[in-house]
Amino acid sequence: MHPWKVIYVSSRAEKKVAERLKEKRIECYVPMKKELKQWSDRKKMVESPLINGYVFVRPDALQRDQVLQQQGVLNYVRYNGGDALVREIEIEALKSIEAKGYFVEGHFGSDLKPGDATIIQAGPFKGLRGQVQTAGDKEIYTIVIDSIDYSLSLQLPREILKKEGKT
Repeated sequence: MHPWKVIYVSSRAEKKVAERLKEKRIECYVPMKKELKQWSDRKKMVESPLINGYVFVRPDALQRDQVLQQQGVLNYVRYNGGDALVREIEIEALKSIEAKGYFVEGHFGSDLKPGDATIIQAGPFKGLRGQVQTAGDKEIYTIVIDSIDYSLSLQLPREILKKEGKT
């Protein structure tokens, strides 16, 4: 199986680029979120990309350049001199967030403090590493996708988190 990579795309072109790539039989993924938008006369549920300007692709060696030839594709995201690679576990976490359509509610125990590096022990995000942070009066957990320097903030139950470095 080929690794997941990330491409930059033109503004608001994520879905169209994904359609073009699928037509070329190039595996791709655009994580989406649903949100309630309010206009002066109505409210409507709207689907938009979770990460603006990015499409995840899994091309084989021959398809790599084909990806760049698609209208709306700007370039591959680069990391350490090569194409940024995204781990399967990170793609699965994005798919899980998308499928649920909301963040998991939870409460942290007293042994975790803001700044602690942790690893998720169970559930759809098992194996992901992140950091405990504080936002207002709520504690949140941040998952970082290192290769694209992108972080997602989730509320997760304390029971599934383990401090890094502890056995």
